[in-house]
Amino acid sequence: MEYSFNELVELAYSTKDSRTHGWFLISSPVKVVMIIIAYLLLVLRIGPRFMKNRKAYDLKYTLAIYNLFQIIYNSHMFVTIGTQTQMIRSLMNDDCTIERGAEEQLECFGFGWMFLINKLFDLLDTIFMVLRKKQDQVNFLHLYHHSSMVLLVWSSFKYLGIREEFGIVMTINSGIHVVMYFYYLVAAMGPSYQKYLWWKIYITRIQIGQFLVPPLYMIAAIVRGCRLPSECILWIYINAVVFILLFVNFYRQTYTKSSKIAHKNGSVKKCEKST
Repeated sequence: MEYSFNELVELAYSTKDSRTHGWFLISSPVKVVMIIIAYLLLVLRIGPRFMKNRKAYDLKYTLAIYNLFQIIYNSHMFVTIGTQTQMIRSLMNDDCTIERGAEEQLECFGFGWMFLINKLFDLLDTIFMVLRKKQDQVNFLHLYHHSSMVLLVWSSFKYLGIREEFGIVMTINSGIHVVMYFYYLVAAMGPSYQKYLWWKIYITRIQIGQFLVPPLYMIAAIVRGCRLPSECILWIYINAVVFILLFVNFYRQTYTKSSKIAHKNGSVKKCEKST
């Protein structure tokens, strides 16, 4: 099907639920794209140049407040969105959906909007890395994950609406972020707390596991005979595969035996240089 230019513009600005069209950042795709472009320029060009001849900022108390805020925010989303997500019950229905009234649907959109705003807050992670001169942590996985999550959440909210599988994603992701930002909170407290951070590997495993849940849910729904939009199935599977591949690669590079040996050898060389 071919669209005229005006039809494409109208399609780009259309919203799944017209009541949310005027919400902050929802009306236009231009705004969120500009935020991502500004974010990438800031952390890849402007920030590193600004910090080139400056000492790294400590940001100990700033990070403590930020991480605590993220823990509270994500805990709130985990509880509120989790109570609305009825994964098992939805599989018992023929079309895998839960009947909700107009006000209940709008409330669910509100949860989706909260989740989108949180993905914008997450961009501060990278900015803090740049200000602390930890540019080596600003790798492709980090940038892709933060940028794509904003665009994926916005696009899903705008064009696909609030479905049970999206509620599952938001609930699990919020729960994982509570654990993750608690880890960051402890890490920001200084070197003396490093001994309490042995469980980082389990956070990565859980992150990988979260990307398996939505595809498995959709397989169960298809087997059950539910009617699912093809664009929704394609959307979830493509992104799940991309994220799994990227995080598994990160896991192998960070936690495999060969990486540990290389890290150990690097530490020995540093000791030899210092002596």
